Amino acid sequence: MYLARLMGYDYTIHYHSGSSNVVADALSRILEISPGTLLSLSVPCFTFLEELKRQLHTDPHYTTLRQAIAANPTAYPEHKLTQDLILHKGRIWLPNTFPFITSLLAEFYSSSTVGHIGIAKTMARINENFVWSGIHKDVQQFITMRLDCQHTKYEARRPARLLCPLPVPLRQWEDL
Repeated sequence: MYLARLMGYDYTIHYHSGSSNVVADALSRILEISPGTLLSLSVPCFTFLEELKRQLHTDPHYTTLRQAIAANPTAYPEHKLTQDLILHKGRIWLPNTFPFITSLLAEFYSSSTVGHIGIAKTMARINENFVWSGIHKDVQQFITMRLDCQHTKYEARRPARLLCPLPVPLRQWEDL
């Protein structure tokens, strides 16, 4: 395709070495890393897990389910006990009346690294790691109760078009 376009031009191709070719695409360059260079990777680190475990051990719903799973694991095929946590399909299970859920919602919705991201994105972020019954209702209720977010909502509709006024009538209307 490009060959057919270039056939009509008179040109010659000159090779420039890497140091003299300053207009080359930056993506084609190999990054040379010196031994003193520091590369970093940012991953979520749940520092509150110890506090979560401590509060879970005081919750009666958690302790009864944990004892039931430990006594008969085949009765709960979707649950697994790992590091004093109940995992439901690989996500941390929480009782729906657990008071820690409010601080969890605040962390996943309005932390400084995320911003206020809305119901769908908050649900997606929480569902990656946690599960409890009524999770969608709790997220929706938490976000709608945030006054700072309700006052700064943007209009989620198309912008208004130009006004098209009706023509001026030439005589009086007889009926509407």
